[in-house]
Amino acid sequence: MKMKRSSEFVMLLIALCASSCAICSSSLAFSYTLNIFGNANMDDAINESDIAYLEDVMAGRSPATELSDANLDGIVDGKDIEQVERLIDGTGEQLTLKAYTIYEELMNITIPMPVESIAVLNLACAESVRGINAQDMVVGVGSSLVEGSNRDFFPEMIDLPTVGKWSEPDIEAIISLNPDVVIADLRTPDPEKLEDKLEGTGITVVRMGFTYPDYSSSEIMALGYILDRKDDARELNSFAGKYSDLIEERVSSIAESERPRVYPIYYTSADLWKTGSNGSIVDMLCGLAGGENIAHDLTGGTGGMYPTVDPEWVVGENPQIIFTWSSPGGYSLANDTAMRELWTKIVQAPELSRVDAAKDERVHLMTTEITSRPRWFVGLSYLAKWFYPEKFLDLDPEAIHKEYLERFQGLEYQGIFVYP
Repeated sequence: MKMKRSSEFVMLLIALCASSCAICSSSLAFSYTLNIFGNANMDDAINESDIAYLEDVMAGRSPATELSDANLDGIVDGKDIEQVERLIDGTGEQLTLKAYTIYEELMNITIPMPVESIAVLNLACAESVRGINAQDMVVGVGSSLVEGSNRDFFPEMIDLPTVGKWSEPDIEAIISLNPDVVIADLRTPDPEKLEDKLEGTGITVVRMGFTYPDYSSSEIMALGYILDRKDDARELNSFAGKYSDLIEERVSSIAESERPRVYPIYYTSADLWKTGSNGSIVDMLCGLAGGENIAHDLTGGTGGMYPTVDPEWVVGENPQIIFTWSSPGGYSLANDTAMRELWTKIVQAPELSRVDAAKDERVHLMTTEITSRPRWFVGLSYLAKWFYPEKFLDLDPEAIHKEYLERFQGLEYQGIFVYP
């Protein structure tokens, strides 16, 4: 039996960009650094190039980077090359990540290798694991995966043991399954409900989001290294990057003065006035698609990123496009009745009916499945198409979504995800 280390709280936040504006202005919007020690040249993989770089460091030809010390013994020498070789061929006994905690303090996290079994607590984690073909490693799941319509999306997991809610994990159930790693959401549950209670059990907690465009690719690749699915992770990232890079290339030259003014709606409980500002997923998607989010500079709500606005303020801002990213819909929905009713409600709302977006019927609805999930690039494709229909005549978001579901999730395409 392999030795495990005590539970540690891991948040693989790869802070590539300070804001969605920074993302949009970059010519390499979706480049990233794989924050695993041994990635000496600070690119997106650990390979022979890192060995060559370490040799240059040892010879004084190149400066040491923060990831050059692969074995973290304080010096860069031949032992680091040996560790990199083990990371490349998959024989290493451990993998160390440079990670961020929920308190935004840098931590070096070591995961014993190989990882053979995992428990996944939430939907985005499970979808990402299956996206890199590692679903056979799952021994326990959060209850949301096997409830309601999610049963249709995760048919192969409905008979697995459950380990409580994603926000209220059942610690005894987790311990009884004894997974090597538990993959949980970035912010929920609080550490005292998960990490603290697993302390001393030998179960490592890894927190990942898989939804934020600015570090999703890095998380997918890190997951590939942790679960020994590097090629699968690279394939998924290549698929997503193909479309995100295409969109970035075409919108990067558009002047800010020519970008459409957009009002995103976080639709919850019939509320049309909750939106997303700087730092939120929706703001990132809006910026990447070439839109100007009228709420970008506001603060409020959860994390200061989801403020509630005054209806008359929206009228004054006069957005040209309105979209929601949390509309009723999804994989199991058979008709668009609920979305059609919401669309009508928006365009006929006393305040919103006065803005250009409603007058011109440039109101669009999306579900969280293609925005706040690993499929965020599908939502991005729809937004780009809606914002600039002439620039993206050749872009088919539905076809992209269909290929993703069939190729990376093993599912037939079905459901209602956008309206109209």
